[in-house]
Amino acid sequence: MKQIGTVVSVSGDTAVVEVRRASACGENCAQCEGGCAPAEHRAVVKNTAGAVCGDRVRIELADSVVLKSACMVYLLPIFVMFLCLGLAEAIAENAAVSVFAAVLGLAVSFLLLRTVDRKVAKTPEITEIIYREREESYWRWMEWRFAPW
Repeated sequence: MKQIGTVVSVSGDTAVVEVRRASACGENCAQCEGGCAPAEHRAVVKNTAGAVCGDRVRIELADSVVLKSACMVYLLPIFVMFLCLGLAEAIAENAAVSVFAAVLGLAVSFLLLRTVDRKVAKTPEITEIIYREREESYWRWMEWRFAPW
């Protein structure tokens, strides 16, 4: 997954990058009438490229990490819920107990996901500095200063 954003702050080897979320309609919200205004989102990333505040950067996270995370977030709770439902149905043979076990399994799976996410979360990293405003203004100043008058 690749995104382009603006560095908002830098602290040590990490940076806060503000990225714009893409809408499902391709930023043409007037045509789809969904009223979806793409929001800005801030992400903490590894600053491996040496970016500074104001830089436009490309951040990247491996697609395999994104797919594994999506599968875990969507499939694990459903699997645990049905597993608890089946076990409770086999043991208790009571619908109320089965439903309670399914809801309990769902809650436990969300707590498990939260714990696992904190331990194995992968941080995206800055792979490229696309635009550095200070360098551009410096070169414009140099061109002006040494221009043949």
